Amino acid sequence: MQITLYQLIQVVLLGIILVYLIYYVYTVLFDKKYQPKAWQDAVKNGRVSKALQKKEKQYPDKVRFFNFWFQVERLKKENISGAFAELGVYKGDSAQLLHLMDPGRTFHLFDTFEGFLKEDLENETGKAATYTTKNFADTSLEKVQSRLESDSFSFHKGYFPESTTGLENEEFVLVNMDADLYNPTKAGLAFFYPRLSPGGIIIIHDYNVDWPGIMKAVDEFAASITEPPVILPDQDSSVMIFKSK
Repeated sequence: MQITLYQLIQVVLLGIILVYLIYYVYTVLFDKKYQPKAWQDAVKNGRVSKALQKKEKQYPDKVRFFNFWFQVERLKKENISGAFAELGVYKGDSAQLLHLMDPGRTFHLFDTFEGFLKEDLENETGKAATYTTKNFADTSLEKVQSRLESDSFSFHKGYFPESTTGLENEEFVLVNMDADLYNPTKAGLAFFYPRLSPGGIIIIHDYNVDWPGIMKAVDEFAASITEPPVILPDQDSSVMIFKSK
């Protein structure tokens, strides 16, 4: 039986794919070179829960994960008070991570839990222009509540910022924003920053050219404050805004 050139190329390509797959699985499960020394020391000395260690292995964007962890550790070390908050919860993945990093914090979660509103999509460009009200609608408040069972969580279902009623005097220390669109991102910065503890931080996901609405909202807000935004080298270019002490 003769092997054709086409079949040989297929075998070679499959072999290459298999090698890369094996390497990827190995690096995720066994190779710890990417882990920061501070994390390794914390794990070694029992300061990281088994649940968080498991999440770290599973989380695909290591830069984003460890930035979350370093910021939470800084807030704990400096004893900065305030609640956590997240705008754009979806199914609760990042909220679960942040909670595991500091389980004692009150954590406010803001989302429609039904996807986007039509009026927020009308003037979007970039990737957001391809969205409809069906995107991110495959969730519900009940599903997220069943996943995030801790009493630390407080759920605020509805359109932001109307969903913040009763929290006008709340103080926040870390806010994770992953709202994808201009309107909620703009509203989130306007609401959270004045209520941010000195030394606190807002982290906005997707600050890149594929999401011009987010970039516009962040740039407009950053022009009104003295602290410069800090862009991260994670997979989707998150940006951080700090509140000076």
